[in-house]
Amino acid sequence: MDQYISACEARKVIENHIFPTGKITVSLLEAQGFYTAEPIWATLDVPSFDNSAMDGYGFLFEDLTHFTKLKVTQVIPAGISGKNPVLGRGEAVRIFTGAKIPEGVDTVVMQEKVVRNGDCIHFNFDEVKKGENIRLKASQTRAGTVITERSTFINHALIGFLAGFGIEEVTVHQRLKIGLVFTGNELVEIGKPLSDGEIYNSNRYTLQAALAEVNHRLSFIKHAEDTEEATFSAIKEAFENTDVLLITGGISVGDYDYVKPALEKSGVAELFYRIRQKPGKPLFFGKLNDKFVFALPGNPASVFSCYHQYVKPFLLGCFGRKNFDEDQDLAVSASYARKKNNEQTQFLKAFYSGGKVQILTGQESYKMNSVAQANCLVEFPENATEINIGEKVKIWRI
Repeated sequence: MDQYISACEARKVIENHIFPTGKITVSLLEAQGFYTAEPIWATLDVPSFDNSAMDGYGFLFEDLTHFTKLKVTQVIPAGISGKNPVLGRGEAVRIFTGAKIPEGVDTVVMQEKVVRNGDCIHFNFDEVKKGENIRLKASQTRAGTVITERSTFINHALIGFLAGFGIEEVTVHQRLKIGLVFTGNELVEIGKPLSDGEIYNSNRYTLQAALAEVNHRLSFIKHAEDTEEATFSAIKEAFENTDVLLITGGISVGDYDYVKPALEKSGVAELFYRIRQKPGKPLFFGKLNDKFVFALPGNPASVFSCYHQYVKPFLLGCFGRKNFDEDQDLAVSASYARKKNNEQTQFLKAFYSGGKVQILTGQESYKMNSVAQANCLVEFPENATEINIGEKVKIWRI
């Protein structure tokens, strides 16, 4: 293949190779950060009985045409089991929020509107409407209906919602086993002193932290020396332990770039190699049987951009997310930008707020200061050479 494709074409190739991970059943709290693998049905009516929406007094609305005041005959707090006694004509109950509505009551007046003298209450009848302040049985959800669709992201709000049905376990998509092979003899781990010509390995930490944000972790990490044998050996070992392999560095065409030959030697089928984009032109996507590999450039900003544009949507698609372009949005540019090459798509680090996006300085692929400030990427598309202030642009939230 060995030919450039567009960013749009690359996304489509990746989207077409998304595969669903297996299913596992986990406890409700353990499900946070996962996607549902099956629909979830309501196990009961919610509310499961008519109950009061207020602290107040319950009565039969029709009695207001026959009585000038009502007599309080009983008190009904929330959580009392058993059948409540039937209310007589001209009678009212003192009732509290969440308490079951007894027979003979169809309206509740809030306590703030009531004047009570001994056992009797009176209030402005004209201010009360029939049926008010009562939560009717199944007014939220009827038992047996679908309450959560498949491929729904599980956050704390959904967990609280499901807990209201007494649901203890949820079937979700499994995490992917993700491996990382990073190349570059110049890379040194944090905590060790640097010698001349060495740099700290920021890509590993960028990717580990990015994966943690989408509820994943690296199950395999290997630093491959810049030799073809070491690179091949690391890739071979990684494929034995992962579903998706990420590689940083060594994918270009320099004298010490051994990743592509090692992938070919490993039997990886190339799905594409090299995109008409900046940063991250030498990006490789391939497949070995039922396993996939992304070989990313080594420059930190390129790794960052390629992860958000291609790797993250693929991983989340396999993990259960439905929309490949879910992170895409539109904003009004607060900056002017220009590029010479209209055949490339550029992804510019930017900061989005209040509907407007500010393109940051320091866009070079080795600069990380703009990465640290960015909360989105502005897509500067092919066949465009300028972005003008006030122009609507496509952004990708990160």
